[in-house]
Amino acid sequence: MELTLDEVLQQAVEAHKAGQVQEADRLYTAILQAQPKHPDANHNMGVLAVNVNKMQEALAYFKAALESNPGIDQYWISYIDALIQLDQIVDAQTVLDQARGKGASGEAFEQLEQRLNESNKVQKKATPSTDGQNPVRPNVLDSLKLDQAIRLAKKKAKAGSPEDAKLIYNDILGRFPKNKRALDGIKSLSVGLIGKASKVKEPPQDQQQRLINLCQQGQLQQALDSAKQLLLQFPDSLTVYNIQGAANVGLGRFDAAIGSYKQALKIQPDYAEAYYNMGVALNNKGDLEAAIGSYKKALKIKPDYAEAYSNMGAVLKDKGDLESAIDSFNKALNIKPNYAEAHNNMGNTLQDKGDFEAAIHSYQKALKIKPNYAKAYNNIGALQQIKGDLEVAIDSFKKALEIKPDYAEAYYNMGNALQDKGDSEAAIESYKQALKIKPDYGSAWYSLLYPFRAMKLQTPDIEDLLSTINLKVGSKYARIAKSVLSFSLHQGGKNAESALNEVCSLLSKADNIIIRNPAVTPKESLPQMIGPNKTVALVHFGRSGTGLLHSLIDGHPEVSTTPSIYFSEFFNHSTWDKIVSGGWNKMADRFIATYEVLFDASVQNPIESMSRALIANLGQKEGMANLGDQRDEVLRVDKALFRAELQRLMDLNDHLDAYVFFKLVHMAYDKALKDRNLKNLIFYHIHNPDYYAKLNFVQSAPNANWVMMVREPIQACESWIRSNFHNNAYADIPTKIITMLYEIDNIIYDKQNAVGVRLEDLKESPQKTIPALCDWMGIEETESLYEMTAQGKKWWGDPGSPDFKKDGMEPFGKTSIERKLGSIFTENDQFILRTLFYPFSVRFGYAEQNLEQFKVDLQAIRPMLDKMFGFEIKMAQRMHKDAEQFMKSGYYSYLRSGLIDRWNTLAKWHTYPNMIKPLKINW
Repeated sequence: MELTLDEVLQQAVEAHKAGQVQEADRLYTAILQAQPKHPDANHNMGVLAVNVNKMQEALAYFKAALESNPGIDQYWISYIDALIQLDQIVDAQTVLDQARGKGASGEAFEQLEQRLNESNKVQKKATPSTDGQNPVRPNVLDSLKLDQAIRLAKKKAKAGSPEDAKLIYNDILGRFPKNKRALDGIKSLSVGLIGKASKVKEPPQDQQQRLINLCQQGQLQQALDSAKQLLLQFPDSLTVYNIQGAANVGLGRFDAAIGSYKQALKIQPDYAEAYYNMGVALNNKGDLEAAIGSYKKALKIKPDYAEAYSNMGAVLKDKGDLESAIDSFNKALNIKPNYAEAHNNMGNTLQDKGDFEAAIHSYQKALKIKPNYAKAYNNIGALQQIKGDLEVAIDSFKKALEIKPDYAEAYYNMGNALQDKGDSEAAIESYKQALKIKPDYGSAWYSLLYPFRAMKLQTPDIEDLLSTINLKVGSKYARIAKSVLSFSLHQGGKNAESALNEVCSLLSKADNIIIRNPAVTPKESLPQMIGPNKTVALVHFGRSGTGLLHSLIDGHPEVSTTPSIYFSEFFNHSTWDKIVSGGWNKMADRFIATYEVLFDASVQNPIESMSRALIANLGQKEGMANLGDQRDEVLRVDKALFRAELQRLMDLNDHLDAYVFFKLVHMAYDKALKDRNLKNLIFYHIHNPDYYAKLNFVQSAPNANWVMMVREPIQACESWIRSNFHNNAYADIPTKIITMLYEIDNIIYDKQNAVGVRLEDLKESPQKTIPALCDWMGIEETESLYEMTAQGKKWWGDPGSPDFKKDGMEPFGKTSIERKLGSIFTENDQFILRTLFYPFSVRFGYAEQNLEQFKVDLQAIRPMLDKMFGFEIKMAQRMHKDAEQFMKSGYYSYLRSGLIDRWNTLAKWHTYPNMIKPLKINW
């Protein structure tokens, strides 16, 4: 039977240990004939050469071993030692520096450093001898006699320091090359060195390559299965653990990946690549702080690790720490100037910073280095779209797709540019291409709403529009997402209720709804701990004071609530998938990592918002980092106490879904705040979720009550779009106007108990409005309801509000409701919008009822809807676009379609059929 190379190597090592030098030499030579770059065989041949003082031959072998596998410390040590013995001090120092750069550390390297330092000192002092020979090299014999040196070497070997002993023997052999006692000493030590070099056994190269190929081909589960089998044969293989980790990352099993990297680090604690890869997994998991920590550990071992600097910069950018991110990218580029990925990442960060020209310059640098860099083309396209250069943007996306035809993000971004350009049909096709590649692409599903609604003017039958999406995919999420899109298009129409019922039915059958307690057998059943039995969800109407109401409800002894709007997307499928993906016992940790800002409002960690956009520094933006009488307190909560209580509550349940877990989170948060009051109501500031999150909450909590803070509609709308108008961000303005017009007529509020609370009433008559709200919510009126707080600490208001500096801590200041109209909307604009909001304004007391005048106004505004608003004319002038060019925008068509759809409803019914009702107040 023919032996494998590993079996031949084992025989060679055994012969070497037994002193059978010729047999070992024969076997190592046979291995090298079959595989010339075999690292262990090359290294051990080098050891044989050292034993017979053939240092030049040894040097060649050690170098070959090192080039094949630079991850073994002993290869570096042997190579550097051979260089020193050959008096190649400069080369030895260079190689030692390389080893240090790759993370080499330990006593043996310290000894080498010391020897080199001593050699350099002696060389500086030495003068040429009269016979022309080199000066005598420094060694242990300069301070010890030969016998003393031999005894010291043996003592070091016996004490477990073979590296120190080897250095002494080599110093002796440097003066006396044929000294038998030194040669015998080296020979005895070589057994240990061989064992150490051969300790980490890797699979043959062909098997390693097969694993890599499986990963590259996307066959990740097969790669994991193969890795598992290889680890039975090679339990200490760093390569296999690395590939196993990468495959788990690809499958979204981040905890499993982290486990693989930790196993590699047990084998080799100074394995920088494992720390780097662990950082990637932690970042994907959403634990940004831990990811940064892992990259820092990699850099401590390997200071010139450009990839670690670049990835750390990307995480810092996601956290919103842009200056630190730029610093990290600069360090990566100082080490590796032609690092295309770092230039690309730098571009992303500069774009977030608003320095568009510098960002484009960085992307172009990346492309100069790497001309087929699809991601850089995609990023340039996205930036050009923001700048309004749509043709250039579309061309960039096309280049990205030529390089990478399955690039879903490039198709999605191209869809956005085409929609902005006004080519709705092409935009739909581009989004569909993105969804064919990535069926659960939430942003693409969400964005389809814009061109579809724009096309409703030409194709009013919604089912005809939806029939064009036939992806032929088995993804349950895709079916749900299509149903969510259907509901959003039916909103305000006659089929809104049936669309709502359909999507709720599908959502109730989604994957991963339930996670079971592994400690409970199927036959067992624990009493379910469900927490407070009532939930009130708070939504807004333009800019209408939801933050104010939330701060007043905060601190009520019967109400459990968490700060700010962090949870607006909690019921999106991606959040729940992230929380449960690590299993039952990891849920608390994953929740904390996802919502780090809940426990320290000063952190920069981003929170997911509508359409999966990330908002960094949200705690600071919402004023949660300057609380208290002196505005110097940060909202912080004990994570350890929260985690322990959440786990305890979880373990009282045999299974959980997102809503029950949501309740337990509130209970644990109250415990962490040391709030011992018995809570019977959760006040959930859901604020402005996307359709999926909102509908999933409706399905999960069908008995929830809803409060909408409302305000005079033109004033609320003008306040909401202010920053978009002044920043020329036109695409966001139609979205906000249409959202307000449909939100007052949402079938959800008609089917569930919902009321609207006027901001004006809350500001002008709090003593009547607050008791009425308490009666509706079923809670007692308390003094705390008249103070603005966040988790009991004084809150000074939303720093983003234009009235923040004027009203400050005064909850019932009237600056916002007394603001004059007209800063954005012209008189004609106001007339159109006031007519479209007429039924709502009458119901909520903002207008006197005059049905006949309303009918006249309704007919008057119809032709006006086909023309540009006054505020649009102002924006077009600022953006240097003529009217024709501006009106081609897909968002312009989206606004017209929505306005005309609302007009058609009013022309037919003279009202909105599912309009929300006002809170009853005893005046």
